[in-house]
Amino acid sequence: MPPVQKGHLFSVQDVIAAVQNGESDFEMDSDDTDASDSENEDVGEMDKENHQPTDCPANDDADVKPQPKKHTVPRDRFRWLKKEFISPNTDFSGSEITNDATSLLTPLEYLQKFVTEDMIETLTRNTNEYSLQKNGTSVNTNNKEIEKMLGMYLKMGLMQMSGVRMYWETDTRYTPVSDVMTSLHFINNLTVSEMEKKDKLWKLRPWLNSFRERCLQVVPEEHNSVDEMMIPFEGRFSNIKQYMRGKPHPWGFKLWVRTGISGMLCDFDVYQGSVDGIRQAKSELGLSGDVVMKLASTLPEGQNYKIYADNYFTCVPLVVKLLERGIHYVGTARQVRLPNCNLEDEKSLKKKGRGSFDVRVEGNHNICAVKWYDNRGVTLVSSFAGPEPVQKIQRWDKATKTIIDVERPYIVGTYNKHMGGVDLLDSFAAKYKFPMKSHRWYIYIFWHTIILAVINGWLLYKQDCKALKMTKKEILNRRRFQAQLASSLILVNTHNTSSGKTVTSGSPLDPQKRPSSSDVSPPAKRSSDHPPLDVRKDMIAHFPVKTKRGRCRHCNNGYTNTLCSKCNVRLCFSDEKNCLRDYHCK
Repeated sequence: MPPVQKGHLFSVQDVIAAVQNGESDFEMDSDDTDASDSENEDVGEMDKENHQPTDCPANDDADVKPQPKKHTVPRDRFRWLKKEFISPNTDFSGSEITNDATSLLTPLEYLQKFVTEDMIETLTRNTNEYSLQKNGTSVNTNNKEIEKMLGMYLKMGLMQMSGVRMYWETDTRYTPVSDVMTSLHFINNLTVSEMEKKDKLWKLRPWLNSFRERCLQVVPEEHNSVDEMMIPFEGRFSNIKQYMRGKPHPWGFKLWVRTGISGMLCDFDVYQGSVDGIRQAKSELGLSGDVVMKLASTLPEGQNYKIYADNYFTCVPLVVKLLERGIHYVGTARQVRLPNCNLEDEKSLKKKGRGSFDVRVEGNHNICAVKWYDNRGVTLVSSFAGPEPVQKIQRWDKATKTIIDVERPYIVGTYNKHMGGVDLLDSFAAKYKFPMKSHRWYIYIFWHTIILAVINGWLLYKQDCKALKMTKKEILNRRRFQAQLASSLILVNTHNTSSGKTVTSGSPLDPQKRPSSSDVSPPAKRSSDHPPLDVRKDMIAHFPVKTKRGRCRHCNNGYTNTLCSKCNVRLCFSDEKNCLRDYHCK
């Protein structure tokens, strides 16, 4: 066997001189494994998902079976230098969000951009087939009953009771909804292959794929954030349940999500963990980097889109991969994921005071790394944002008990401004969502997609309102938007009228018989809002009935005793005026 050639030896003076000159790519070759282990002791603390081990034989004379060469990242691939960062041209050339809306759609029409009639039809067919396979008889549901069920769920989020069973008790039971919900199904079990069943979400996969395709139709914003989202679930019978310490709901299902800064959901993927105890093969980017690449793959290339993520996802190879696709990146980073980057430690920055920072620039790919000290140190990496221009921000100083000015690098301000899209979507989803329980764990994911569809529809509605320059008072907030949407889902194209309610007079769901704090208190005033436009224009079951005399809702200057049984509004209906027709047709 030929003798092993020893690398060049460096003296202590050479090493000190190299470090002082800022040559962070300076390396020492070694001829034994002990030396290499000591070099990489910091790297050993790195996330295992972002590093692949290298196998070194202990004895050169032993017979070693030939193994395929593993892909490893060379240590000299990234050269970090202390120099000025020159920001590249990042002018956005992608599709702008069109603001040429001429009229508003109804809340139901906005929802149908994400939950289409074809999706409802597929859900109806599979539900009927599943009930026939399981019980021998079909529930014979239809699209309208499914829509009523969705509308009821949205109303349950607006008017929550102490327990879900109250919606199914004798006095409040609504048979089409209660019977259908127990048989809700998304795929025909008899047509699923064994290969498809390896997907842990195979029972929900057709619905998830259809919903994701609709989300991808949204025009993406220039700035996108990537993060995880938790769907609360504490049941025992699920093989994809995850635990995330520090979250408001630590137990649940994890979703990888890409959103715009407005909170609009653009792409997502449900994390399934390992398959039969074996984790899927990952690239050099690791699990977190692969997630970002998958969510970014649906963005157009070469149009200078920007992605923001936290330190769980950030690594230098990920930034390089995104740059190859013409996508820029900003994210917080862990020091162990920046090989050969010798930024100042936190102690030295603390001595310089609040607002101090240190900068390194990767010479091969023009990537900037900045470590900034405020109350504590934080490291950020970017392919387009650097420390300049330095901004002035105000902070409270405990020592002097005054507000002082602190310098903040530009990269920190950019990250803070555009990173919160997923958190904003999380806060939207937590509002007006009923915690529906089920023995089938995947139903939790289904109801969450319904809430996400409502939020996306509401955000599209707000974009159109902004284009039409509507005032803030004219724009529906999330609660009113969801209320009108729920009413449309329940009433549109149905013959059920307000006079034919299925709830009893003593039901807590009956708004006219809701218990009050005092028997002598006056009844609450009726809301002046009009019924949803979908309900007014469906031309079904708008029967005139006689009621107590009151002001006409259409002309506002006449009094009438005619009431529309479906819209529940007074309308003139006489020889001189026919507001009943005009209200529903014009």
